Amino acid sequence: MTSIVRPARRDDLNRLEAMIAHVDRGMLTMPSSREAMAARIEKSLQAFARPASPAENECYFLVMEDAGELLGVGSLFTQLGVERPFYSYRISRDSKVSPETNVKVETDLLHLVNDYHGATELGTLFIEPHARGGGRGRLLSFSRLLLIAADPLRFGDKAMAEIRGWTKPDGTSPFWDAVGAKFFRMDYRAADALSAGDHRFIADLMPRYPIYADLLPSDARRVIGMPHPDAEPAFAMLKSQGFRFNNVVDIFDAGPCVEAFIDQIDIVRSSVRMTAEAFARLDRAADGLLASMSLDAFAVTQVRSGEDRGAALERIGAQGSDPVLFHRKREATR
Repeated sequence: MTSIVRPARRDDLNRLEAMIAHVDRGMLTMPSSREAMAARIEKSLQAFARPASPAENECYFLVMEDAGELLGVGSLFTQLGVERPFYSYRISRDSKVSPETNVKVETDLLHLVNDYHGATELGTLFIEPHARGGGRGRLLSFSRLLLIAADPLRFGDKAMAEIRGWTKPDGTSPFWDAVGAKFFRMDYRAADALSAGDHRFIADLMPRYPIYADLLPSDARRVIGMPHPDAEPAFAMLKSQGFRFNNVVDIFDAGPCVEAFIDQIDIVRSSVRMTAEAFARLDRAADGLLASMSLDAFAVTQVRSGEDRGAALERIGAQGSDPVLFHRKREATR
């Protein structure tokens, strides 16, 4: 595989606009128009151009490319909840006992929270259907973590990701129909799309008191914390890196939110910094991901066992004393 992941450029716009038509309707974090895509690219270019310093409510927009074809995109959004609240539901367990009747009742409550204030969100992970498989999903997803590893100061203390929740084949959400629709008086997609621009309406319209899960229909209760089948691979990859579900779900489809302190993410902790020259001398048995560390020329590629090291370095444009990051793939354990 010769794919690389790099920052999006202005000259990618036509190909990115064509990609929009292939995106599943349930993926609402993907820019849905040429104008929105152009704005995403410009915001990302500004983020990459900024000198290293603490996060400033930015977007880093990455594309995966192979032989001139764009195959996918991924994003990182910093400083969640700072410019506008980033709402989720936190699940708590309530237990009551009546000794007189010998009855014990336990139920889950959903509390509206802004717990990810200041965190970095991993989002907008999409790969063209014909390009899926062969390790490309891992390359694209983990490239975002290697970007964090290259300059952690830009991304704060914690990272999180909203995993797409379970929906019916027609795209409707049982959880939304049972909860959100009662307060927003609009369909699931319209509300989720509106939230991308303004979260204030959520605070205005959502109930201020906890929601008792047992009062919801069974199909809505069943999907709380359940990932969509298409999102299960991404869910598993993030868990393999140390992300954990901590009883927080998306307010629209109740998909699980996973989180990790940045210094505890496996790639951030275990990636080795070296020069391109030093990497070229590594034995060819090493298999993993290689990234250039300079953000003005950031790129990531997959290195196969036995592959010529010079070829991998050439793909990411690194040579000589250029700093690179190498994350060796761990052997699967039984």
